[in-house]
Amino acid sequence: MKHAVAAGSLLCFLAAPLARAEEARPEAPVEAQTATLDRAPALVSWKRTLCLYTLCFLEPLIPDLRREWGDGAHWVLSWPLHPWATPPLDVPGPTLIVSPFVEPQLRLRPATFRLLAGARVSAFPDTSRFGVLAEGAGVWGGDGKGGVAGVGLTYDLIERHRDTQPWTVSVVVRRAWTDAGARTDVSLDVTVPLAMFFGTRIPAPEDAGPSSK
Repeated sequence: MKHAVAAGSLLCFLAAPLARAEEARPEAPVEAQTATLDRAPALVSWKRTLCLYTLCFLEPLIPDLRREWGDGAHWVLSWPLHPWATPPLDVPGPTLIVSPFVEPQLRLRPATFRLLAGARVSAFPDTSRFGVLAEGAGVWGGDGKGGVAGVGLTYDLIERHRDTQPWTVSVVVRRAWTDAGARTDVSLDVTVPLAMFFGTRIPAPEDAGPSSK
């Protein structure tokens, strides 16, 4: 009898911490969501640090090189500036990210300056970093004014999260229609939204419930 009581006491002693742990631990899906939320600042910090070490913060200063066909073949230097990008949009189907941009361009030989302003929409399957993009813009310059439409393939270099900015490498084909004629160009586009360097929104602690006082 004494052995049975001792065994029962030992089991109660071992079970008590487990019971307290179960009471303190939320449901598994909530725990997974909390882990995801807690990981966001670390993701952003790691991404920003990697960007600093790889000098990607210089990307807005380094022009993309475009090959253009229209009234002849030309090389074009462009500086696409994406101030920010939206968090992944929660819509049915693929994950969507929208990013406005302003893009100065310099066509070489003969030299002509242009300015584009528009927006890009990227679509990613939920489990993939590969996706597609579409963009539209207006164009004003020495060789005409009009509109631009583009499509391409894109790859996001880091996991998507509501507190991260997409860091993408894309192949983009554009078609421009202007009052001076139509033209087509293709480029390898590296995009780092400037908002990456402006800090990170950290969610406020969740309400712990009524005070125990």
